[in-house]
Amino acid sequence: MKQSFQVSFQFIFLFVFASFLATSCKDHPLAGTHVGEEAAFGMGKARTYITNDDNGDPIEVGVVIDEDAFKGFAVASTDSYLSLDYPAAAERTPFKHQFMGYAPHGHEPVMVYDKPHFDLHFYTSTEAERVAIGLFDTVKAKVLPTADYFPAAYFQTGLVPAMGVHWLDGTSPELTGTLFTETFIWGSFDGKVTFLEPMITYQFIKDNPTFEKDLKQPAKYDQPGKFYPTKQGFTHDAQNKEYRFFLTSFVRR
Repeated sequence: MKQSFQVSFQFIFLFVFASFLATSCKDHPLAGTHVGEEAAFGMGKARTYITNDDNGDPIEVGVVIDEDAFKGFAVASTDSYLSLDYPAAAERTPFKHQFMGYAPHGHEPVMVYDKPHFDLHFYTSTEAERVAIGLFDTVKAKVLPTADYFPAAYFQTGLVPAMGVHWLDGTSPELTGTLFTETFIWGSFDGKVTFLEPMITYQFIKDNPTFEKDLKQPAKYDQPGKFYPTKQGFTHDAQNKEYRFFLTSFVRR
């Protein structure tokens, strides 16, 4: 009788403990999909979001552009820009806000990035810090993180006001004469890595309803303990009539 009681007690204890773990993970305040800031973008809208697992760790972070905005950019004649904060639930990633733009005529250098495309900056700095970067902030712009904070073959191309110093992948096909479709840029300012940037042409998105690729990784990360992405991509959700641009497959560094 005593042995039976002990077995029953152990079973109850294990059941309660397992239930507690399942409930505590499922009910984590960071779990699930959280929507960030939303605003008008072109002829439609855009919003930021993050999806976390039951433990609150990031699965995917990104920005959604609805079909009205995307289709409207097909006939756009002027550049469009938008800055949106990420939700507080993105706190385990280094990302604080999204600064994105659509350039219907592309931008410099000519014959390389002069195709209609989206610039999607995932910023690790705040919007206030970004917009404070001026044309003549050359002293801080020259304070560069060491090379091991960038993937191999990346090189810096100079300061862009209200954005920072842009770093290009020296192995990108468009730099050797291949038609530009998509590339991945890094950014810095005042000695820190400040953004990761997918840059994607309108035509490439239109031709590929779903796209995903591995991200080259640096040897070091300037925010140890945060989760950093190892893949990036986009997908067209025809049912919800929107395009989702994302960073995913996070690893804690």
